[in-house]
Amino acid sequence: MSNMRKPVTRTVVFADVVGSTGLYKSLGDAVAARLMTQVTQATGEIVAQHRGQVVKTMGDGLLAVFDDNAAAVQACCEAQRRLAQWGHDNSAPVSVPLKIGLSRGPVVLTPGDCFGDAVNAAARLSGSAAGGQILLGEAVAEGLSLEQQARLRSLGSIYLRGYEQAVPVHQIEWDAGWQNSQTMPHLPTVIAHATQHLGLSWLDVHQDMPAAQGVLHIGRTQAAEFVVNDIRVSRQHARIEWRGSYFMLTDLSSNGTWVRYAGQDNALALRRNECVLHGQGEICLGAKPTDPTAPTVMFEVFDR
Repeated sequence: MSNMRKPVTRTVVFADVVGSTGLYKSLGDAVAARLMTQVTQATGEIVAQHRGQVVKTMGDGLLAVFDDNAAAVQACCEAQRRLAQWGHDNSAPVSVPLKIGLSRGPVVLTPGDCFGDAVNAAARLSGSAAGGQILLGEAVAEGLSLEQQARLRSLGSIYLRGYEQAVPVHQIEWDAGWQNSQTMPHLPTVIAHATQHLGLSWLDVHQDMPAAQGVLHIGRTQAAEFVVNDIRVSRQHARIEWRGSYFMLTDLSSNGTWVRYAGQDNALALRRNECVLHGQGEICLGAKPTDPTAPTVMFEVFDR
């Protein structure tokens, strides 16, 4: 008789504390370890309350599965709200936002672990999220409540590490201050013809990248096709290339790259991975968009 377990379809949640390594340095091992335990315990309790199952904890995060999408998203939103409140009521010495990724598909559950492409995708989405963000794949966006669907924002298609095809990614707004009027409709990210251009602007520097150019590098040195002279920008910080039907941005840096599309409040964090540039927006190099001094390149995809 085979001992192989049969795959079951589940919604997978991968949650990770932002900047946990830095917390151990700033708070000390004992305090930081207690804080990580508090975070994983509180998140695990919320998972259980919404009929989910914690598969395992990983020091500064956890892996959980749910039978349905709506319950998984509800649990993730509540976890973010509760941890955000900790920063206001002194329940924790510092703010401890999570970066959360959700995916849905067949998985194999074993005692204390879970395997499958949906697990890998959830981990990659978590890795692409910024602090306080909840990113979810297309299959999770389906089957949500009407209220949850109204809170979705499309981030376009992103190339997750290890995947050959770009996948549509959504962000769900969990903050109580969210306004329905801010919701951004889905924008097409695959461009059908090679007459497209990408306009880049930084301070008084402007450059037009036609699709025929193929590749453009953003960096601190004169070797880059688009130079941003700031100490936070790596020598070769990011690469933009035309891939037949769209402009793809790849982070190559030490300090990270953030992309914020026009009409959206939150940014997509890139750490050695990729996203499709569509419409208009801004690319922050080496510092988060919340930093008013961040070197920021404005972009626009247009037809000529």
